[in-house]
Parts: sequence; structure tokens; C-alpha cells
Amino acid sequence: MDIIINTLKNSYNTPPILSQFLNNKNFILFDIETTGLNANYNRVILIGVLYKQADNIVIKQFFCNDSSEEKQLLESFMDTFKTFDFYITYNGRNFDIPFLNKRFTKHRLNYKIDNYLNFDLYKVVKSNKNFLGLDNCKLKTLEKFLGINRKDMIDGAESVKLYKKYEYTKDTNLKSKILLHNYEDILHLLPTLDVLNYISKDNLYAHFPKEFYLDDKFKIRIIDYRVKKDFLEVWGKFYGNINQDLIFYNHNYNFSLMKGDKQFNLRLPLLNVNNGDEYSFINLYELDFMVHDLNEMSNKEKLQYLVKAKNEIKNYNIYKFIKDFSIHILKQFHMNKDVVDGS
Repeated sequence: MDIIINTLKNSYNTPPILSQFLNNKNFILFDIETTGLNANYNRVILIGVLYKQADNIVIKQFFCNDSSEEKQLLESFMDTFKTFDFYITYNGRNFDIPFLNKRFTKHRLNYKIDNYLNFDLYKVVKSNKNFLGLDNCKLKTLEKFLGINRKDMIDGAESVKLYKKYEYTKDTNLKSKILLHNYEDILHLLPTLDVLNYISKDNLYAHFPKEFYLDDKFKIRIIDYRVKKDFLEVWGKFYGNINQDLIFYNHNYNFSLMKGDKQFNLRLPLLNVNNGDEYSFINLYELDFMVHDLNEMSNKEKLQYLVKAKNEIKNYNIYKFIKDFSIHILKQFHMNKDVVDGS
């Protein structure tokens, strides 16, 4: 197995919305090449990763000279990958991550990539394909849209065929073509993030992983939420120790953490305005979280509590309020060591 490392000067500026979300998180981009599409019997033969290191960009490729070296490749990849907090892929949620996790299990490697911490650019592009005017969601199509040119002329299917030939002939020219294809996929994934500059903040926050901390030992992860007519319903998981179920129910809102299955649930009241229920706000009148009167707020202040405008879900406002309100509740219980164990 070979590990090929290339170091480049970093001249790329991350889109502001992504920088805001990352908030100094240590992130990595990655892409895999395989001998086929079925993870039950096909193998991973090449993984390319890209990450920032000081003022540089590092591209590291893990390559199997023979597919029998897959376990060694996976172990080497793990050593690098597990040091990062967050990852970015292109269709990694549906392909790269499930495939890798299947192969980890196949080789009895005690490791699993958490799909929740993956920001899949493909999903963003797919949901905005018509808005962006793209013919399809292929990475090369997106690169063309952004004016990115590549040297490699093959696709993933051709890469599979070339590797089969390489494994038999050990032709270094074939190896170079396979490596170049993966190298350019991972190298160009970084500037393709510029497509985020064309997309609204709320649309992007629908795709970002959403989790927050009470302290360094207690975390809540939002799995999903629904804006209904009169309520915002939220569910997720929590990570940390509680000594008993934490349940706060009243006629206005519900908040719960269930010790057994680590479930987090939150139900918040909404205020619908404009007669036709076109605009929905967090109903501050029914919460003891804030004492502000909506009527006394400026329009700009009111907008931070807007969760739905006509058919548009305000994902950023929803995430921010869930976070702030939940931390407010948790801090009250955190003072009681009989409920929340911060040890």
C-alpha cells in the first residue's frame, strides 16, 4: 500500500456561511474509489483526503497496489481521519460513508464514521439544482458551473475498469490515471464549496449538522423538527449523564430528556399572524424564557423568532432558538446535581 502526500499553499477562502458554522472546527474532505458499488463484496482501493494545516492544504491518498491490502488501507485512513471533528463529502452520506462502515465491519475494525457529522454538498446541490440551473448534480457539472477546470478525463466507472487492469499488469500509467482522478475529485471539492455563496442561509442550515453543548460533557444533537400549525416539534438525542428522566411539561411547552434511550424532545408554541397563517413566530407570550413583548420589538428583532414565512422554513432561527431555549432549561436543572451529573 502507498500513501502519497501533496502539500499546497492554501489560497482558498472558505465561504462566510461555512466559516460561521464551522466555528474553528477541525474538518476534513474525503472521497473513495472502489472496485464496484456493492460494499458486501467490492473493496475500497483508494481514499483521498484533504485538510488544512497552518497555511497549507494537505492532500493525502491511500492507495492499494493490490485490493488484498484493503484492511491496511482502512487502518491507515482511520489513523488520520479520527483526529477531525467534522467532514465534508460529495454524496458521502449515501455512498462513501456507508461503504466504508461496511468494510470496517467486514475486517472487524472497531470503528464507524458518524454520518451525522458529515456535510454532504451533493444534498445541497440536489435540493437547489433548478435554482442553480444545473442539468444534473454530477461533481463535474458543478465544477463547470463554477468555472473549475480539471486535467483528468475519466469518471468513476472508468476508474474501476482501470484498476482491474492495473491490478493485473501493474502498469504505472494506469495507476497515475486512477490517482489523478481521485486527486482532482478531492482537490476541486474545496472550491466547489463556493456554490454555498449562491444559496440562502436557511436552506444551508437545513443540511448542516445541528448540535450544541451545555458544557464539555453534555451535548444535544437535533435529529429533526417539524413546523406545525400551532407548535414547533423537535426530537433528537443527548450525550451525557443524567440520574433520572428530566421532564418539564406544562400547557405552553414541553421539554424532556429520557435517561434510558437518550431521547431529547421539545415542543414550543407558535404564534400565527397575517390571518392566513402565512407567518409563524415562536410564541414568546407563552414562554417564561423571555419577557420581551413582540409589540415592543423592532421588525428586525421580531424576525429572529420567525420560524416560517409562507412556505419557507427559517432553519437558522429554529436552530438558534432551540439551542438558546434548551440551554436555558438545562442550566436550571444543571444546578441540581441530583438530576444532571456533570462529573
